Amino acid sequence: MKQFALRFVKILRKAVFLPSIIKISCGKLLVRYFSHGGDNLYRLIRMFSVVLSVLSLIIFTLIFTFNIFIPDKITIIDSNPYSDYNFLGIELLNFQSQKNVNLIQNKKSKDDKIQVNLLNIIPIKETVINNSKRQYVVLGGECFGIKMYTDGVVVVDIDDVETESGAKSPGKTAGVKIGDVIKKVDNVYIKSNSHFSKLLQESKGKELEFEIIRDGKKQKVKFKTLKEKDSNKYCAGLWVRDSTAGLGTISFYNPENNSFAGLGHAVYDIDTNRCLPLKNGEACPVTINGIYKSDKGNVGELCGVLGNNVFGNLCINCDVGVYGFTKCPNKEKIPVAIKSEIKTGKAQIVCSVDNTTKYYDVEITRIFSKSNDVNKDMIIKIVDDELIEKTGGIVQGMSGSPIIQNGMFVGAVTHVFVNNPKQGYAILAEKMLETSTCQEMQKHEQLNKAS
Repeated sequence: MKQFALRFVKILRKAVFLPSIIKISCGKLLVRYFSHGGDNLYRLIRMFSVVLSVLSLIIFTLIFTFNIFIPDKITIIDSNPYSDYNFLGIELLNFQSQKNVNLIQNKKSKDDKIQVNLLNIIPIKETVINNSKRQYVVLGGECFGIKMYTDGVVVVDIDDVETESGAKSPGKTAGVKIGDVIKKVDNVYIKSNSHFSKLLQESKGKELEFEIIRDGKKQKVKFKTLKEKDSNKYCAGLWVRDSTAGLGTISFYNPENNSFAGLGHAVYDIDTNRCLPLKNGEACPVTINGIYKSDKGNVGELCGVLGNNVFGNLCINCDVGVYGFTKCPNKEKIPVAIKSEIKTGKAQIVCSVDNTTKYYDVEITRIFSKSNDVNKDMIIKIVDDELIEKTGGIVQGMSGSPIIQNGMFVGAVTHVFVNNPKQGYAILAEKMLETSTCQEMQKHEQLNKAS
């Protein structure tokens, strides 16, 4: 038995993946137990199984945890080291020493990949490394008016049609739902609410084919319009919307393509709470003439009058903001920070709650490694007494207000905490900047140049 134990210890010592202290301890235990005969063999096996199970559980937990918190994509500015990325004080990525990662060259892309390893052996995940140069933008902070026209008409309510034979709802019966976007009637593109109503009247009760968009998917339904008893108008039992207006804050101007971005979140339909499908839109000046202050349980808002002058056109309404084109102001540019450069602590936001663009003190209290919401990357807290006195904290209309830290543009305000309006969420600046140069924006840029 003792000889068997000694032979097993030799094998154990060759197991390089185990730390030395574990190998020495296990070796001593083996020699001790086997030297006392075979009575302790069963006990040793049980103990070894328990220890192995615990170690496996710990390793699995570490792999699972690190896999969640290590980002899928890391942007490196001007060859900054990867060592800025850590979790729970543990250095995860070390580019300079190459201890914890293996660099994988990607021939099909300008980006590289790194393989992050646990204990320099166990692979955890592959992370894309985007090598990029420092980018600069012109800071916003001023309120602006938003006029948006939908691509088709949005169904905001469904009602009955009072006919000679009773109340009926042809749209509901055919399967139309609130939030559906009706784009075509009998293969004719819908231009507005009035155009939609005209097509219904011209049908004279015959069956029509409606092309609708629901959750991004195209569907077709057919039904007949019904004549309303009192008005003799042909109706579908559908209430629709073709436009909306409001105000927000410009986050930045991109001098590279004369684009601008605002809000940091989508413009939603007030009735359906869904992103409005944008056909085209206008950005115009706005004059703030009042403030409803926020307090616990009640989100305030900026009240303003939209001007008639148009300074830009809107072409994208998405989860990370509204985007369009305008002439870039001749102002000093500011560098855009990447996520690894943002720290918790002091910062400032820029906004114009009283028609004057000012800097106000805030604190970045939390930065999420990963977020389920695309526009909730950070939490900020308003600490400026002047702004709290004016607004009570964050109010509607401040969405898009740029956040500055260490002389860099780091993000934009997106949401307010209803139960604590002095706090709210913010989106990363690099995420908004990426959208301002996306392929869809490039297409609209070409159209603008052509016109």
